[in-house]
Amino acid sequence: MAAFDVVVLGGGTAGVHVATEVAGGGKTVALVEAGLIGGESAYLACLPSNSLLLSAARGEPWEDAVARRTEVTGGLDDSAPAQRLRRAGVQVIRGTGRITAPGTVAVKLLPGGLGGAVLPPGGSGGMVPPGREGASRALAQDADQPAAAGGTASRVMTLTYSDLVIATGCEPVAPPIEGLSDIPAWTTAQGLSSRDLPRRLIVLGGGPAGCELTQVYASFGSQVTLVEAEPRLLPGEPAFAGEILAVALRRAGAEIRLGSRATKAERTADGLTLALEDGTQIDAARLLLASGRRPRLGGLGLDVLGLEVTPGMALPTTTRCVVAGTGGRVWAAGDVTGTTHTHASHYQASVVAANILGRHREADYSAIPRCVFTTPSVFAVGAVPGGAEESAESTGAGSTPGGSAGAGGSAGAGDGNGAEHGPGNGARTRRMLRIARAPSAEAADAAEAEAPPAAQSAAALRLVTARVRLGDTARGYLGQDDLGCLELYADAGTGVLAGAVAVGPDAASWMGEVTLAIRAKIPVAVLADVVHAFPTYGEALQTALRELAGTAGSAARADQQEKRTGTLSELDMETPEGDAIEQHQEVIADEAVASARREVPFDVNEADAAEQERAVGFDDDDYR
Repeated sequence: MAAFDVVVLGGGTAGVHVATEVAGGGKTVALVEAGLIGGESAYLACLPSNSLLLSAARGEPWEDAVARRTEVTGGLDDSAPAQRLRRAGVQVIRGTGRITAPGTVAVKLLPGGLGGAVLPPGGSGGMVPPGREGASRALAQDADQPAAAGGTASRVMTLTYSDLVIATGCEPVAPPIEGLSDIPAWTTAQGLSSRDLPRRLIVLGGGPAGCELTQVYASFGSQVTLVEAEPRLLPGEPAFAGEILAVALRRAGAEIRLGSRATKAERTADGLTLALEDGTQIDAARLLLASGRRPRLGGLGLDVLGLEVTPGMALPTTTRCVVAGTGGRVWAAGDVTGTTHTHASHYQASVVAANILGRHREADYSAIPRCVFTTPSVFAVGAVPGGAEESAESTGAGSTPGGSAGAGGSAGAGDGNGAEHGPGNGARTRRMLRIARAPSAEAADAAEAEAPPAAQSAAALRLVTARVRLGDTARGYLGQDDLGCLELYADAGTGVLAGAVAVGPDAASWMGEVTLAIRAKIPVAVLADVVHAFPTYGEALQTALRELAGTAGSAARADQQEKRTGTLSELDMETPEGDAIEQHQEVIADEAVASARREVPFDVNEADAAEQERAVGFDDDDYR
């Protein structure tokens, strides 16, 4: 039996960050992981997906894109991150852990499971940080014992802890489709690691992963059909985002089937046939499942801690990331809490590490970005209107209540019921991050935990919407970007920015200020006074913020009418009449200038004198 200050179950983004931080703070740490150190994001999700999307945008052939993906993911070799953990003083154990009693975890080692540990079996060699030799020696000795009498190849070691961190990630969920187990199918991880380029592919699921994979394979020449049971893509976001993205995917060559779920799959000589609820049948060589994931909590022994968790349920946590009802020394971070964003996992891990090290810190989920890295990309953050049927004020040309109308066509239009909603009083708000958490840090030991929306007090918001088309900015005009739109949502009661959704080129790169504004609760009136560089997409933010702040209201329009100003080309750039006159004035000829010649204090010839006295008819303020 080996004693540690902290045992971390799971070696993904959250687990690795917690382990590294608390080890750096002087704690003894053991990290238990049966899969790749670093988690799926680095090897089988975010990085390979973005690598393939960038290769497609550059026009690279499939073979070169696969080679670059392999380089980015390190060939699925996690020895480098495991080595970094060892250097940080973390005891890496390859295996699966199960809680056997409060304060105790039994780890079933994989073959060679101590290969990443600080001290290998036998108790000699390895890299042992000063002062931690006892735990390493006990670990190695314990691992040498068989799991049961009679001897077995599996070995079980016992760890004790003061703090336990659960960061076991999430796992794919197979939809209830008849015959699914009999057909050639991929998970998203397999779709992002395979070298095969199917001639015909069905992608099941119109969420972020499904949309990205559809664009990847369609861009490289596969005949892709994207199937989504909801009436639109990205059903968790306002309708316009999915509608614009649907147009872009169709332009890439993909076929999109919305509003009908898959019911039956059959193997054929060429692959499979998928039947939809509306009677449609689709033939393909392979099916890619991007239809959902759930927290990976099975087999952890959570019942020992008094937790009853059903499949698909997230761990209820407080704002300090303590698992509610466990006594305060069991923590959770990452996908097990209900968020599936790598950056959110890293954020929660920082909160957990700070609290373990005695630095009180609480998580704030009001401004967690949500990204889809397609072309155009989608960026969303904070609270968004729940749907067209809900009461919400709108402002600005082309805006609609709740942002339900799309700027990029009508494909997939509909309200969509795929996202959960908070308690409604006519102003419900979508639950974008389904993080199960207790109502406050003081409720860490409560047996029951609520699960409010991730955006704080989102259900109580009355949102005002401002919409701007990116094509109306100078940058959009220069780039001829006809697909792009921005919506900002302000809390009508407080005048503070509450949420935003943008669809456009590399939207995450120019929407960062919105994330900061929501997190810092900066009033819209202040944001509207920020100057954005010209020509950039930031001008769309400037226009929307001024709409929300009322700086482009009736007074401004009355002033424009009084001056009888118009638009310059298609940019809607107001040009004052006086300035327009100055730009068109002509140079006054010499003979039109009636001024007396003056004497000069030096000798010049006649031609030179005339040259010096020539007058130009620009006034002193002319910008030329």
